Amino acid sequence: MGCTGSAYEHVPVTGHQGGPLEVIPNNQQYVKQEETILKLKEKFFSFSGDDCVIKDLSKNVWFKINAETFSMSNKRTMMDSEGREIAGYRKKLLSMHATAYITGEVGGKTMVYATVKKESMMSMVASAEIFIHNPPMDIDNVTTDGLIPKIRVEGDFFAKEYDFMMGNRDNPYKVAKVVRKWMTSWENNCYFVNIGTDMDIALICMCAMAIGELFGRK
Repeated sequence: MGCTGSAYEHVPVTGHQGGPLEVIPNNQQYVKQEETILKLKEKFFSFSGDDCVIKDLSKNVWFKINAETFSMSNKRTMMDSEGREIAGYRKKLLSMHATAYITGEVGGKTMVYATVKKESMMSMVASAEIFIHNPPMDIDNVTTDGLIPKIRVEGDFFAKEYDFMMGNRDNPYKVAKVVRKWMTSWENNCYFVNIGTDMDIALICMCAMAIGELFGRK
């Protein structure tokens, strides 16, 4: 799976409707009033333990990703350009549906801000669902039971061409998009994330990396 394109390919990125959406608390530092284009490396989740950086088109560093070498749960930490921790990532082991958590440390506990789930393999279109936990849930007790996904992601995950959609099925809108190349910019083993206005940029970057892991070729 992962080779079918998005039904929303030609829908423009408009950003979040109804005001700013900040899921990872950062005093709205990463919620902007203009579109944001960032470049990500494709092999973030290799076992090399390499630290990686996320930059904009002007080569300014936005985020750094610290990797725990050979971590069974593929733990990662997102930091700002000064090295301050913003959020974490970990993959749920032995899950029927491939699942990843976007986390933060609150009062000495690991709390889950969002859950990223790979949808059923029976679907003809490769897709993922992102559940927002408000308030955040303790990672030992986190569940999506009874929750409706806030964001649906679909497209060609292997080719790095997919869309982040919000709203209902009858009237969806696009908050972000992943593409292999941006305008004339193309770089081997890299891809670009176009994030719309009023959208949590840190969240979208973490979700894009989680999707790369959940849908990655084995």
